[in-house]
Amino acid sequence: MKRIVSITIALMMAIAMSAQVEGKWLKQESEADELKGSMGGTYYTYAVPGIGAFVIFGFDTYQYFLLSEKKQFNIDAGYSRYGAYAGISVLVGIYDENDKLTDKFTMWLDRVDNKGNMIVRTRNAGGMMNPVGQKGKVKKIFKALQSDTGYVRIVAQLFQSADFDIKIPPYKE
Repeated sequence: MKRIVSITIALMMAIAMSAQVEGKWLKQESEADELKGSMGGTYYTYAVPGIGAFVIFGFDTYQYFLLSEKKQFNIDAGYSRYGAYAGISVLVGIYDENDKLTDKFTMWLDRVDNKGNMIVRTRNAGGMMNPVGQKGKVKKIFKALQSDTGYVRIVAQLFQSADFDIKIPPYKE
């Protein structure tokens, strides 16, 4: 959880910088802070002003965040046999270079606590506690983002607003 706090700070910085570099990936380095308990590392952010950002820790860590810049995600809360949960189902589409949809699926993303329903993320609770198929779906997203063509599109409901809808092109250094 402490890592999320440091990531949130990095995300806010990425959003602020995105106004100058719209449509480009940002690679950021975050230093570890032993006192705060943040681990630090490299983050890759694709930010779109007025919408938000898609953030990963690298292509070998099958996790990602979505950050809504101005609107709250339409969070669904409930209870499972493992305890309370709160999050949102997102729609993911993978497109080829001709804007043709090649794969489509939904994913569950958890709400990040104490962030005003503005950040959701893949669950990082180990294989048995993560949503079924999450790792495979994230691998599909990352494979598309490492290709030379096409893009990934993620759509999520926002609270009393138009959908969060972001097109993420492949990452290029």
